[in-house]
Amino acid sequence: MKKLSIFLFTFFVAIAANAQMTMDVGTQSSNWGSTSSVNVVDPATIGIKKVDLLNYSDITGSPFYNPKWTRAILYLKNGKLLKLDQVRLNMFSNEVDYININKVEMVLEAYHFKKIVLMKQDDSTHIAAVFECYPDMVDNAKGEAFYRQINEGTVHLLALDKAILKTGTYDPLLGKEPKSFYSKKFYGISNVNVFSPLKVLDRNTILPILRSHQDDEDWLNTKRNKLRNESDVTSFFEYYNNKKN
Repeated sequence: MKKLSIFLFTFFVAIAANAQMTMDVGTQSSNWGSTSSVNVVDPATIGIKKVDLLNYSDITGSPFYNPKWTRAILYLKNGKLLKLDQVRLNMFSNEVDYININKVEMVLEAYHFKKIVLMKQDDSTHIAAVFECYPDMVDNAKGEAFYRQINEGTVHLLALDKAILKTGTYDPLLGKEPKSFYSKKFYGISNVNVFSPLKVLDRNTILPILRSHQDDEDWLNTKRNKLRNESDVTSFFEYYNNKKN
């Protein structure tokens, strides 16, 4: 993690000092893949649009993973990088909101991206969260969604903190139907970059995806691990990934 932090600090400083859009950042070795001689691209080259006409000011709650703007490194599916200074992930519309150089709020849709690294707001040299983009298991019509990586390794648990819009009954005092966002968590597994949605967290759901063996069952029984929560699953995946290496 220390090496990764140094790389990211150098990366941001280099971009700020260099007006060119293409740069050699060497090879980044981490659990989020590697990059070599990557292109840092202008978001306008992959298609952009202004923010949705839905007025969030009339809705209580927030559709964003973090409502505060933060820096991010976005890995495009074509192998290029996109670095933005002010980013928010919209967990309702599956879009990346960002502020462009003209101070206008714009959006990019999730299907463009393979992975998104959000930096800590108070220290942009350290990572706050890593997301991977896979089909939205809640609403197929919305394309791909942002799944947060819970653990590292070849096999890892993913969480979709989905923002859901709730509409109440008509309020005659307000003269409208009150609307609000609430968050609901869904899970999936990335197994060598193959995504599998999970209906629930338990042994009967998870082990068949991994094509587990008796030694995996033995380990779970010894640890009294039923794979019922994030802690159970990440503990097992740490064992499972180490066994595979």
